[in-house]
Amino acid sequence: MAERNYAILGLGRYGMKVATTVVKTGATVLVADSDSEKIDDVGYKFTSAVSFDMTNSKALREIGLENIDVAIIDLAGDLEGSITCIMAAKEAQVELIIATADRSRSVEILKKLGADEVVIPEDESALRLAKSLISEDFMEYTDLGDGLCIIKTPVLEEWNNKSIGKLRLHDQKGLTVVAVVGGDGKLTAEFDAGYVLRAGTPVVLAMQKEKIYDFI
Repeated sequence: MAERNYAILGLGRYGMKVATTVVKTGATVLVADSDSEKIDDVGYKFTSAVSFDMTNSKALREIGLENIDVAIIDLAGDLEGSITCIMAAKEAQVELIIATADRSRSVEILKKLGADEVVIPEDESALRLAKSLISEDFMEYTDLGDGLCIIKTPVLEEWNNKSIGKLRLHDQKGLTVVAVVGGDGKLTAEFDAGYVLRAGTPVVLAMQKEKIYDFI
């Protein structure tokens, strides 16, 4: 992963999660967004960060996309900006172009214009694609519909040696623990609020889909 150079064009939640994770691997990460305040707030975390109108094809040609291997275009609510970014990435011969979209019609348009992958951020396909790019630890994902999902993932380090009752995950974070590792080392749904979580061991959680990016 560290050998790839990334450009994140548009820092939506999907793009931001990919950017903040891949930069930790030592990869070169360029981020760009039309919101200058957002760039001012987070730009220091990345190799380079710029702010400009994402529909400005001239500005896109000047940021060095010819040196990029993977472009993530996270402008799901801005079809014009997404199209402009895809065309700029294609012109620069970027190896892999991934774009987000907010409805099925946009998916068709962006694919026809040259995106290798077009995903709706909350859908399972987007989550699995993000996993393949940035995370080896995220294990399983199940879409329950109505904005809900279940994941199987390692217990976070910040939860280590703390009981479920003390953490108050449902009240504090909107997470419901569905299953934990029992004494036999297998997952079980039979546990109480006193169960103590251990970092790195599997846990099954139910949550709203938008919270999934805290785990991948």
